[in-house]
Amino acid sequence: MTRRRRAGRRTAGLWRTAAAAVLGFTRRDAAPPPRTPWRDRSASSYEAPLAADDQLQLGRAAQLPPFGRGNGIDALFWVPLARLDGDRVDAAFAALAAADIAAWAAPVRGRRDGVQDLFVAAMGFETAEDLLRPVLRRED
Repeated sequence: MTRRRRAGRRTAGLWRTAAAAVLGFTRRDAAPPPRTPWRDRSASSYEAPLAADDQLQLGRAAQLPPFGRGNGIDALFWVPLARLDGDRVDAAFAALAAADIAAWAAPVRGRRDGVQDLFVAAMGFETAEDLLRPVLRRED
């Protein structure tokens, strides 16, 4: 009688194992998600790598006014530099693009005379000031 019980238990165990394998049920825990490398907190934001899919980085939309246009170069941080007439913006864009400095111009809110605010990359602010002085003086 004990032999039958052992054989029955063994057969039931085999059936349970076969059913679990076919249906995909295992007793193993799921593998933990891979750890993403942690950013060094002592590094400044200029040195720290930014993930392209990071949802918390708002980027240009949070720092610059809407309905503007840029010179095709992007930056992490922006600062306002000048308020220009609409016909001077293209010359400013060309000078800043030649020096590899990001620029963005957007119409001033509430004004319809074509005046635009010029924003530049924060790291190139001093260089942009030096570049734009002769460009804007030439067009006077």
